[in-house]
Amino acid sequence: MKIHVQHSLEAVTSSAIEEVLLKIREDLAGASVDLAFLFVTHHHEEHFPTISGEIQNRLECKELIGCTAGTIIANSNEYEQEPGIVLWVMSQTDYDMQSFQLQFERDDDRVECLGVPESREEPPREHTAVFLFCEPYSSSPYMALPQIEKSFGAVPVFGGVADGGIGPGESCLFLNGEQINHGAVGIVCRTDHRIRPIVSQGCRPIGHTFVVTKTEKNVIYEVGGRPTMQQFREMFKDLSSEDQELVRQGPHLGVVTDEYKEKFERGDFLVSNVLGSDPETGAIAISQPIRSGRTVQFHVRDAETAREDLQMMIDHDLREHPQPVAGALMFTCNGRGKKLFGSADHDANTLCERYGSIPVAGLFAQGELGPIGNRNYLHGFTASIAIFEA
Repeated sequence: MKIHVQHSLEAVTSSAIEEVLLKIREDLAGASVDLAFLFVTHHHEEHFPTISGEIQNRLECKELIGCTAGTIIANSNEYEQEPGIVLWVMSQTDYDMQSFQLQFERDDDRVECLGVPESREEPPREHTAVFLFCEPYSSSPYMALPQIEKSFGAVPVFGGVADGGIGPGESCLFLNGEQINHGAVGIVCRTDHRIRPIVSQGCRPIGHTFVVTKTEKNVIYEVGGRPTMQQFREMFKDLSSEDQELVRQGPHLGVVTDEYKEKFERGDFLVSNVLGSDPETGAIAISQPIRSGRTVQFHVRDAETAREDLQMMIDHDLREHPQPVAGALMFTCNGRGKKLFGSADHDANTLCERYGSIPVAGLFAQGELGPIGNRNYLHGFTASIAIFEA
C-alpha cells in the first residue's frame, strides 16, 4: 500500500489542478489510484461543480470523497487563509470500499437519518473505519453516528463538518465526481490494515468530579444534588490563580466515557463547550446532550494544554503500536491553528515530527469526528487523526 499527498496554492483553479495532478502522477509512477480524499478552499468556489469530477476522471481513481475547507493541511503545513487544493491518494491496496450519501429529514421535532448502508459480511476483513463529511446546515452528525454504529458496530468514524462558507449553501461535499450541497457523504473502508485513531481534545480537568443529578437534553440543572453553578463557584474558589484565569476565558465540561474506571484522568472525558448559564436556576447548557447519573468534571483549554495533549496522545499511540505507518488524515478545528497556538502548522508539524514526515492531508473543520473510548462523537477545538498502518 502506498499513500501520496500533493497540494497547490495556485489561485487559478486550472493551474492548481494541473500542478497537483502532475506531481501525483510522478509519485504514482504508473500505479492506479484506489481511493482519494480531496479538500479545496473557497478561492476555487466557481469550479466546485466540476473540480472533483475532473480530478477523478483524469486520475481514473475508483473512489473520491472530500469537502470544502477554509484551510487545507498538506504534510507538515497548515495553509491558513490561502488558496489551496490538497489531494491524498492511496494505491496498491486491497481495501474493500463502500461509499454512501446521507439525507436528513425533519418530522416535527425529530430528525431522521437516511442512507446508512448495511455492513457487508464478505469477504471477511479484520478492520473497518468510516470517513464522514457533513454539510453544516443540512446534516446532523448526532443522528448519523448512532446509525453508523448500528450498521457497523464500534468502528472508528473520522472526518468533520465542511468549512469555509459563511452561510447555507456555501460549503459543499464531493463524492465520486459530484458536488453535493446537502446532507453528508461517507465511505466505509474494510481492510486487514489497522486505521488507528488519535483524538486530542486539548483540555485538562480541573477541580474534582461531580455526578449529574438533574438534567434535560443539554441543560444540567444540578450536580451532586445542588445547582450546577453553586457547585461550580465553590470549586472555582479553590483553583490556582492561573486556572481561574483560564476558566474566565471559557470553561468546558468533560463527561466520563467509561464509568467503570476507578480513577478518571485526562483522555477519559468527552469534552463539551459550556454554552451559557441561567442565574435564576443555576443551570448550565453544554454542546452535547447528557443524562442524569453521568460523571462530569470541568476542564480548561489553552495553547500549552493543547500542545501537551496532542504530544501525549501521539506518544501513547507510538508506544502501543510499533507497526510502520503509511500516512495519515488530519481533521482539526478551525479554532486551533494560529488562533490558539500563535503560530502556524502546530498540529500538522507535530504529527510529522513524531512519525517521520509521513504523507498527511486534511482540513480545518467546523466540527471534528472521532472516537473517544468505543464511541464516536462530534467534537469542537479537537484534532482528530486517522493513522494508516502500512
